[in-house]
Amino acid sequence: MVSSAAAAKPLTPEVMLTLARPSGAALSPNKHLAVFSASRYSIENNKSIRNLHLVNLADNNTLSDLTPQEPETSHDNAFFLDDEHVAFVSKEQVYVKKVGSDEKPYALTSYPTGISNVKFNEAAGLIAFSAAVYADGTLAGAKDKDEDLKVNKKDTALAFDQLMVRHWDEFVQEKKNNVFVAKIKKDGDKFVLDGEAINLLQNTGLECPVIPFGDSGDFDISPDGKELVFVSKITTPDNAWQTTTHIYTVPTTGGVAPKNINAESVGAASHPVYSSTGKTIAYLQMLKPQYEADRNRIVLHSNGESRFLVENWDRSPSSVTFDSKDENIFVTAEDQGHVKIFHINVQSEVITPIVSEHASSGINLIDDSNIVFSTASLTAPADLYKVNVQSKAIERLTSIHAQDLADVHRSAPEDVWFKGDHDKDIHGFLLKPIGFKEGKKYPLAFIVHGGPQSAFNDNWSTRWNPNVFASAGFVVVFLNPTGSTGYGQGLTDAINNNWGGSPYIDLMKGLDHVLEKYTYIDNKRVAALGASYGGYMMNWINGHTDRFNCLVNHDGIFDTKNGYYATEELYFPEHEYNGVPWDPKARENYERWNPANHVQNWKTPTLVIHSDKDYRLPVTEGLATFTVLQRKGIPSRFVYFPDENHWVLKAANSLRWHSEVISWIQKWTAQPKETASSELLAEETSQIKLN
Repeated sequence: MVSSAAAAKPLTPEVMLTLARPSGAALSPNKHLAVFSASRYSIENNKSIRNLHLVNLADNNTLSDLTPQEPETSHDNAFFLDDEHVAFVSKEQVYVKKVGSDEKPYALTSYPTGISNVKFNEAAGLIAFSAAVYADGTLAGAKDKDEDLKVNKKDTALAFDQLMVRHWDEFVQEKKNNVFVAKIKKDGDKFVLDGEAINLLQNTGLECPVIPFGDSGDFDISPDGKELVFVSKITTPDNAWQTTTHIYTVPTTGGVAPKNINAESVGAASHPVYSSTGKTIAYLQMLKPQYEADRNRIVLHSNGESRFLVENWDRSPSSVTFDSKDENIFVTAEDQGHVKIFHINVQSEVITPIVSEHASSGINLIDDSNIVFSTASLTAPADLYKVNVQSKAIERLTSIHAQDLADVHRSAPEDVWFKGDHDKDIHGFLLKPIGFKEGKKYPLAFIVHGGPQSAFNDNWSTRWNPNVFASAGFVVVFLNPTGSTGYGQGLTDAINNNWGGSPYIDLMKGLDHVLEKYTYIDNKRVAALGASYGGYMMNWINGHTDRFNCLVNHDGIFDTKNGYYATEELYFPEHEYNGVPWDPKARENYERWNPANHVQNWKTPTLVIHSDKDYRLPVTEGLATFTVLQRKGIPSRFVYFPDENHWVLKAANSLRWHSEVISWIQKWTAQPKETASSELLAEETSQIKLN
């Protein structure tokens, strides 16, 4: 990592967005090779390419291109068919490339419609994949109906008889995700399909992967290839206000109705996997209805019975991997600002951290003692590493970004701990600005995370990357107040019906703490920024204090009541405010934490950013915020992205986003805020509790 040496170049948005974005890796059967994809964005061409890379684990971890970095290349979802052949998805079909050969990849599939989320079982010669199809459940039928609609449908109307009408960034379509399987075999020196694809969900009404973020982690193939396990959300009319998902098993021969193995569940279930022997299925289960941030419990299902593993562990795992004998599992879970790898013995239930720094993902076992995984941090994007389970010794396998970041400044994170509301221990991070010098005062970028049940971790991101703000000359503070994940379920749950209470008090106390402790921060040059719940907090802050020079509100809630009626996932506000807004008791909660009820106090210059395809918090929330600011004569600016969702994902749009945000906070923190509020935190707290 580059320190704050004066010669270092800043981590500009341009540098950040042109760095490689690697996927997780897949290992060859003999564990000698690893393959992953990586995308790279060109500012000049405004295009990205994604190609495949090979790591030779048996030869000093040599890194090479498996497929070339050429224009229009888009290779992803790579996996090994055997020790010499890699399959991958390109143009929504599966292609095969022989390792070490100059021959071009050849097509394994040519299905009538696009496929994705491909998995492979070598023992059975079976691939599983997802495809969006119509009620007849066939790939050919999907193509035929798409073509018919394109030619013969004259109107553009969509009609619905139940919620959801739209989800995340698209309207719900007639086509549904189904999981298919197909046999493959070796024919000479090439792999070919061996028979027709079978839709395992045909005529069931079930959908997998689950929209909007479902992927290949939503299903798994048993080791013998005879069965598939998958997750599917309820399809009843209450699906918009319930989180209920179920785990199903189904024979890969097809023609048999899937079996629900957690039919009693009312919460969300996810990430089903078979154990190495195939005798057990593990999955993650939330217990509370309507609550998408409940703690994930590990469930082990075998012989028709289920049990919780480490039931009282106060962390929420996000993945499960078995060792070869089903005696131990390895999980990733957030823990105090990091995403760690833990080892859990299935019998003793003893939990041992294996990797405790930064943010780990993508676990692959070389053997029961050695794990290949990806790690990213606040100072670098993901690279591949290996860890020994017993010694915990970590070996770096790749240095994908070393050359591009060799002379680029990245501030090392410092831990911040302080006492928040009700004397709770609250944690966060601080970054010093580029070129930091003792005795000099610097402006502060105070960033509030979304969710609200999420956290800032020691992880890399191309959205809200704190080091970009540090390279723009700011001290950067980003805290994990009440509602954050990774500090115990109690802290996460405590934001329920408390949106503008404890989290706001935590943030203000945290701000007071860093201003007092870090004297190089100029307390009269402070900007606050946030997205989603962080955007809500910007509106709440504007109604409760004028201590900030300026605010940045990205896709934030303006009116909690109207937000309920316009959003798609009704279970979220119903859980957070304890009911529907037409219920008198629940309506009091919506009103109590409604930023719109405090606009008479707004004074702070605010940049408002919102996107048209944000169906979680529709664009009218941003327009309403901007309307108040303009009508009151408060300096403000509205930046609108017609083609983005709740996130700004397109690289060119991201560059514009960063330009707008950084310019805004630099402008308003260039001079001290002489009229900063002298209002005491105790008075603010009292006012909140009276509302």
